[in-house]
Amino acid sequence: MTHPDEERLQKLEELCSHQGAEIETLSDAVREQWQQIDMLKKALLRQRDRLTELEESSGGDGGGSGAGGHENTRPPHY
Repeated sequence: MTHPDEERLQKLEELCSHQGAEIETLSDAVREQWQQIDMLKKALLRQRDRLTELEESSGGDGGGSGAGGHENTRPPHY
């Protein structure tokens, strides 16, 4: 190969190497984000279940708020 071709090949190899490293970095970031999303989903489901349990336990008997269950009713201005 001629000298300009060798330089061009070397630059392409360097670029490919840098892009490979960048892809690995981005892949790690995406993996961490998915782990956080999964953790947040589980926490949200736990909170939803807890809220459902609280609503069921304080629901139908009229106890708790003393307002006859109006805490889940939308205000008139909505």
